[in-house]
Amino acid sequence: MRLDIGRTNQKSRTRKALLAAARRVMERGEPVTVLAAAHEAGISKATAYRYFSASEALILEAALDAKVLSPEEIVGDAQDVRERVLRVQRYLFALTRGSETQFRLFLARALDASVAKGGQASREIRGGRRLPMYEHALAPVRLQMKRKDFEFLVLSLSAVSGVESYLALKDVCRVDDKMADRIAASNIEAILDNLLPQA
Repeated sequence: MRLDIGRTNQKSRTRKALLAAARRVMERGEPVTVLAAAHEAGISKATAYRYFSASEALILEAALDAKVLSPEEIVGDAQDVRERVLRVQRYLFALTRGSETQFRLFLARALDASVAKGGQASREIRGGRRLPMYEHALAPVRLQMKRKDFEFLVLSLSAVSGVESYLALKDVCRVDDKMADRIAASNIEAILDNLLPQA
């Protein structure tokens, strides 16, 4: 798979616009629907429904999205690439832990939407926020890597971060928070050991 950064960024902007619009509708005390958010954002109904097939999913994600920091805020002033990457992973787990019920509900709605589409993967169903987070964290080594190798590294890190890996550790492995954090950091370090360019 190739990450089309320009296309990904455009989709991210559209999704962000819909989520921000949904929050404005909420703040006015009006019913939040996909159509209302589309109208508020100046986005076509057809486009809005590609991102959110149901109002419930939109409402859940809008509430969660308001809590998400930018990649720049997450990485902060860290210069070391490993520390930058680990800050992203730690942030994603802390974010999930702090709003676990909402994330479980959001994931359930995303899976429902996937099933409704016949099990076909849809790039619009999930926001994919961790991808730009890791792209930013890895910026210091980006020019040292071939594009396909950089993209593979971003995808590899993204696969072991966030709500899915957090829930696997909690629900399947049944470990406590301390052990979950330790395992997650170990997985990240192993990927970096294998895929980061050598100094």
